[in-house]
Amino acid sequence: MAIELRWLRSFVAVADEMHFSRAARRLRLAQPALSAQIRHLEHQIGSPLFERTNRMRGLTIAGQALLPEARALVERSDSLPRIVKQSSLGETGLLRLGVIPPAATTTVARSLRRFVKEYPGVELRVRQGGQDRLADELLTGEIDLVIGRHSASRSFKQRRLFTEEQGILLNEDDPLAKLPLVSVTSLADRRLVLLRDNPRFGQLLLTHAAKHGIRLFPIHIAEDFPSLHWLVRAGLGIAPCSLLLADGLPRGLAASRIKPAPEKLEVNAIWKGTGLPASAGKFLQILCANMRG
Repeated sequence: MAIELRWLRSFVAVADEMHFSRAARRLRLAQPALSAQIRHLEHQIGSPLFERTNRMRGLTIAGQALLPEARALVERSDSLPRIVKQSSLGETGLLRLGVIPPAATTTVARSLRRFVKEYPGVELRVRQGGQDRLADELLTGEIDLVIGRHSASRSFKQRRLFTEEQGILLNEDDPLAKLPLVSVTSLADRRLVLLRDNPRFGQLLLTHAAKHGIRLFPIHIAEDFPSLHWLVRAGLGIAPCSLLLADGLPRGLAASRIKPAPEKLEVNAIWKGTGLPASAGKFLQILCANMRG
């Protein structure tokens, strides 16, 4: 016979009250039913749980050992409806967020701080990476929500958050870095430092330059953005740069606007069409509110 939760609940009540009648009233049980449950529990345990003659004297050694475990199980059982409700509302659980580098803005960071403060029961995991990789992880269920560029895939649903304007990243000693606007024609025949294995990165700038009859020489040698920044500082070339991040660049670098400006890009919240997890929905609400504010 398995131990039933109601027996443990009755045992805890009797142990707290040290009186069967008071424990029965607390549990809203008839006293004979309560006594029967304690007998069933003692039979299953194989030992008396209370020292008693004509009156209750205390717990036996077995009762003392069982009480903290029984209390923990009863309390955990009582909390299950609340835990399930909080999880369904997105107030507990796990939020796995993917962010492309241009979307790692102050507004997104501020939204994450607010989310963590309002929902401390949600474990947060944030991954930054390229659009294609994050989209693949979204499809396979490794992440819940991506802050990235518009996707043409019908597997996703998305909501527009803001637009991104691309400029040019220069060594601060470059003469062009002193200009408020850099003419696209002044970039002719420059080497363009790009990320390895990321064909999307830099394509907008290459297309924009070609549209105006300007040739750039792409070199895909940077493994990540810190490497890209270092290579530009080392004088190996220029690089595309999101102007959303211009204020947070490392020392020695400058971001300039291009004239005429390239087409602006959408930055969207993206999730699987099968549904947005509740915790991701909570974060998206906060992010959209901060965008409006």
